[in-house]
Amino acid sequence: MRFLMVVFALMAVTAQAQEYEARSEFMYCNLNEDKTLEDVIAQSERYGAYSKEAGSQYLQAILTPMHAGLNNPYDYVIWGQWPDGQSMYNEWGSYVNGYWKWMAEQNEPVEAAGTCRGVIAMFNAATAHNRIPADERDKWQPYQWADCTLKEGVTMQDVMVTQARHGELMKAAGFEGWGRHVFMPYLGFEPDWAYDYVQMNHWYTFEHRGKTADTWLAFLESHPEVQEESEALASCERDRSYAGRLIFDNTD
Repeated sequence: MRFLMVVFALMAVTAQAQEYEARSEFMYCNLNEDKTLEDVIAQSERYGAYSKEAGSQYLQAILTPMHAGLNNPYDYVIWGQWPDGQSMYNEWGSYVNGYWKWMAEQNEPVEAAGTCRGVIAMFNAATAHNRIPADERDKWQPYQWADCTLKEGVTMQDVMVTQARHGELMKAAGFEGWGRHVFMPYLGFEPDWAYDYVQMNHWYTFEHRGKTADTWLAFLESHPEVQEESEALASCERDRSYAGRLIFDNTD
């Protein structure tokens, strides 16, 4: 019952509180012996070809740890995404019912580049962006994540509305090439997962990430309400960063 209440509450969040909502999956993986990230990317691209042929509305990206602790049990994360629930289940159905038959027809045996042991799914709500043209973006881009717990009486809608408003302040202050999302648990989480959502900040280039790092404190001095309001909404911990790149996108 609690799970259903959470789902219905998420579905009720108003459009004004977010730019868009998608569904994301994350697979936590280790490289197999003698394999590299380039092998992983090549195999993902191969699945992208099948996904496109099958008509799936699906994209995949890869994340590699930058500052994510000393004891990571994984080498990389595969991030998949669909624009909506129907697309998600269509792609899952295509994968389990058609992909291995398609692979057998290729007559090209492929040794798996990695082994993935954990898969989770979350609602992905984009709350604010100031995008730059695609041809100006780095191939590998910086991402920063944190696990967050809502303060008493605060809702996810409060978080999204506030982040959208803060995003407008950031745009006015000249911050470019960034985005902010909140990810809310959907499937695969353990019962003892202690958080309400995952916060993601990303930048389209490392140069823009560096500019944000050097000017953020000055921005907060000019807009102290940003930090005050953020701290009143939620407490976040386990800050960690990754480098990520898009491998294929069949959602157009």
